Amino acid sequence: IIMFMNNNIFISIGSNLRGHMNNSKDIMNIVFFNLSKEGLRVRSASKIYISKPMPSGLGPTFYNRVILIKSELKPNYILKRLKKIEKIYSKRSSLRNSPRVLDLDILDYKGKVIKSSNYLHTPHPKMINRDFILKPLQDLSPNWVHPISGKNIKSLLYKCKRSNISIAKAIY
Repeated sequence: IIMFMNNNIFISIGSNLRGHMNNSKDIMNIVFFNLSKEGLRVRSASKIYISKPMPSGLGPTFYNRVILIKSELKPNYILKRLKKIEKIYSKRSSLRNSPRVLDLDILDYKGKVIKSSNYLHTPHPKMINRDFILKPLQDLSPNWVHPISGKNIKSLLYKCKRSNISIAKAIY
């Protein structure tokens, strides 16, 4: 009997402020280079989606994407590397949900449920209410199942309370 091992690590990328790298759309692609420098190889990427900021809907438009990476690193080391990349490009307010040049989050680490004291929680605790995360995740993994609820991605998207995302045009 061959057992299926889930080695997929899904990361979300979000940006809604112009940085010193031109604009949000360019930042999305430059992140790939920085991830590879940190030993996180991007295997595939969703389309880029645009959405209004959550929860207020006020502020600059967000560009969102989910990527699939492969790595043998433990999740806390991946998180440290993501925060290091964020700091390079982000000048972010300490206010919650404030606009940012770059936001990187671990959505799912190999299908494992993780709750640690350093803000590392997988699956990402807020992802089930965020269409701008679920839709790009569905692009990459249409059969993905939430490790805690056992619900598939299609069901989660259907139950998502808001739906105001669209595919970003002419970015590729």
